[in-house]
Amino acid sequence: MGKRQIRIFRKDIPQHLPELLLQDSVQVILRNRVVVQGKLKTATADNFEILDGRRNQHAIPVRDVEEVIYDVEAPY
Repeated sequence: MGKRQIRIFRKDIPQHLPELLLQDSVQVILRNRVVVQGKLKTATADNFEILDGRRNQHAIPVRDVEEVIYDVEAPY
């Protein structure tokens, strides 16, 4: 099965918070081009908390986020 990436830019984050919290894994690309990948534990319009693969927790202000990416299975 194929996968498709869904990209959500900073200005669109508040309206996509419910679907982001449902994802098993997200990639958060920061404005300084650092990427944090993991499970989104809490998300508000101002702050993200992510638990990465090594069980480290990251608190990220949304103002530092460039975009959020997650994968979905393609229907083909």
